[in-house]
Amino acid sequence: MASARAATRDDGRRVESVAARVLVSAASVACATTVTNPLDVLKVRLQTAAPEGARAIGLARTAATIAREEGVGAFWRGMSPALARAVLYGGCRLGLYEPALGAYRAATGDDERAPRVSTRLLAGATSGALAAAALNPTELLKTRMQNATNAGTPAWEHLRRAVREDGARSLWRGSALAMSRSAVLTATQVATYGETKRYVIDTGVATEGVALHFAVASITGLVTTVTTNPIDMIKTRVYVGEGASIASTFAHVLTRHGPLGLFRGFSANYLRLGPQTMVTFVVAEFLREKLGLGAVI
Repeated sequence: MASARAATRDDGRRVESVAARVLVSAASVACATTVTNPLDVLKVRLQTAAPEGARAIGLARTAATIAREEGVGAFWRGMSPALARAVLYGGCRLGLYEPALGAYRAATGDDERAPRVSTRLLAGATSGALAAAALNPTELLKTRMQNATNAGTPAWEHLRRAVREDGARSLWRGSALAMSRSAVLTATQVATYGETKRYVIDTGVATEGVALHFAVASITGLVTTVTTNPIDMIKTRVYVGEGASIASTFAHVLTRHGPLGLFRGFSANYLRLGPQTMVTFVVAEFLREKLGLGAVI
């Protein structure tokens, strides 16, 4: 009986620990999303702009055009689904990473403090893909609202229109790309952040603290932008309905813009993903310390 009660308490603590990690991740990603939504709007517009034969306009001109023609409020378009996605998707994507890491680490016999990079990548890819598969509709609605030039269309109207025109299954349009992007994003984020931070601390260059978290997160943001931009480019086009399929959208981008077209919106993507990564990890580290959850590994 005593062992059964102890096991029950241990199970309860594990559930509470996972829930706390998910909530911390949700709060961290929500903060980052609020700060970086204008850059997300710019990224979407850059990736979907320019008719046949036209030269793509730059980041500054795109921002000036949006502000002049649609008003400053357009930079926060899509905030309702963006925040819903941040809390649900962001919470699960990063919050479930450590439980997944623990499971893979136990299966492979990895060191608890320093798991192998391959184990980090596998755990991050798993939590990222699962979160993206479950919450694809919020990403689709966010992208469509950010791409729309009419500010008065609410999220529910975009949802109703998508279901009416293409059926409920259309809410999972591009889900394979979203899962791929989220798997790559989460895997590279957690692996780069964890490995870089561990290396810096082990070599005595710095110790745990806000300065270290900012520096490591800035490097992490650059790495994840490079690895995810091509997938993100195709995903954005699929979400706004420019291609009948992933394959045709990919061919369309290559035909119109060439291989470098897969990196359209890179500057806006990094300007968004860099700060978003920094805010996410710095806030997460702060909240985890206050809640006694330990540093991000």
